[in-house]
Amino acid sequence: MPTLRSKLLKISDDAKKTLKVPFQVRKDRKALESWIIDVEEKIADLELKIEEAKGASNFNVDKILDAIDDLELANRRLVQGNALLKELFTEEDTKEE
Repeated sequence: MPTLRSKLLKISDDAKKTLKVPFQVRKDRKALESWIIDVEEKIADLELKIEEAKGASNFNVDKILDAIDDLELANRRLVQGNALLKELFTEEDTKEE
């Protein structure tokens, strides 16, 4: 039969886990937001790379098309990341108490 002490310890462990949930949610949201910023930066870099490749003296169609493919993939992933952000988190998730 569990003792009162073991019951209190169990309650204490559950309370600690419950207390940490909002912090973990905020960390997860910030990690996803950071990932989104990284993808946005990658998109800007790819757009510049495409324009540079179009104007390069050694015109290379494959290089341009590969960069366009990379840009389209990055844009799709950005849309997916933003959708995931809206699906998983609300504005209340970032409120500090």
